[in-house]
Parts: sequence; C-alpha cells; structure tokens
Amino acid sequence: MTLVDPNYAAWLQSDELEAAAENADAAKWGDLAIDTRIATALIYAEDAEDEASRQLAFRPGPLDVEWLRVSGLHVDMIGRVVTLRANKGGYEAGVDVFVLAADETDKVGGTKFLVLRRA
Repeated sequence: MTLVDPNYAAWLQSDELEAAAENADAAKWGDLAIDTRIATALIYAEDAEDEASRQLAFRPGPLDVEWLRVSGLHVDMIGRVVTLRANKGGYEAGVDVFVLAADETDKVGGTKFLVLRRA
C-alpha cells in the first residue's frame, strides 16, 4: 500500500476556499435566480474572483447551442467556461462558451464540444 504524505492528505481534506460574484440583476428573478458554484484548482483569491466575474459576464442574455470541433482531447472541459478562437463562425476574436458535453471519439485526435454561446 502506498502512503500519502500527511501534509498532502491534510490539504486534500481541507475545506475549499471560496470567491463569489453577484449579478446586480439577480434580484429581479426572485426565486428563479440561479446560484452556481464551480470548484477549480485556482490558488489565489484574485484569480478566483476574476474567473467568477468572467462567468457572470457570460451568463446574462439569450444563449445559442452549438457543436464545435477542437483539436486535442478535452473531455475535462465539461462544465467550464472556456474561450475558443477560430478563423470562422464569429470566433475570430475569441468567444467565451460554456461546455455542456465533450466527445473525444473524433478519429483525428480532436474533441467535439456541445456549447452554450451568447447570442
């Protein structure tokens, strides 16, 4: 049996640190407002606050659902907001999308993403 370093084990079992961002328009939704939480490996509060603000900026307004193909294997991106860039489809400057699903069965070493994109 492999022993785990006690300090590393304690770190793995410690409580998460949290950073929060709130949408000023959330109150108008009342009980329909959505509270989301995402766990990441970010260490610094400033980085977590930046990520929370980025996700808040993504969420308001209508969303489109799209299938996109990206190079590499990225099933780990499910449930994350990522910035995608491409030479077409309005992605030239980079677009933040929320990854709903990822299929790594592409035979050329790519991944198909099902994403939400701001309309």
